[in-house]
Amino acid sequence: MIKILKDYVLIAMLLIIITINTTDFIKDIYSGDDWIHIGLEVLTVTLAIWGIFMIIGMIRKRSEELSRLHHQVESTQNDLELLQTKLKEVGREYSKYIHEQFDLWGLTTSEKEVSLLLLKGLSFKEIAELRNTKEKTVRSQASAIYAKSNVAGRYEFSAWFFEDLLI
Repeated sequence: MIKILKDYVLIAMLLIIITINTTDFIKDIYSGDDWIHIGLEVLTVTLAIWGIFMIIGMIRKRSEELSRLHHQVESTQNDLELLQTKLKEVGREYSKYIHEQFDLWGLTTSEKEVSLLLLKGLSFKEIAELRNTKEKTVRSQASAIYAKSNVAGRYEFSAWFFEDLLI
């Protein structure tokens, strides 16, 4: 916005120069002034007019570029919204898959809750605080989860679900 304002101020200044030089040029022709002086005024007016056209061309070019960038941003936002929608859908499907696997392993409701918190990366202490239980209870539930899922521990349990995502 400031750049466009500067451009319009520059155009206004060039118009003032054109007006002053044209007025002086007309006066000099009628007074029979020196042709070199008149030629310089014509050159000044010509250069000022050329400058105005250059500035207008730059303004138009910037306006077209801004319009193109605006469309590109809109397109990118639309793509992002589409990807977010797809990602939510994939997340729901993956969550459904995780819960189905929990059911196949025969996890209890509490074990399922602990399993999800383990997959999110929470510590036993954090899980105990969230579930308002003792850390020892969470450790016991985690051991039962690992046994039912036939894995050695937390990392193998997480890897069981996430390794398929990395392929």
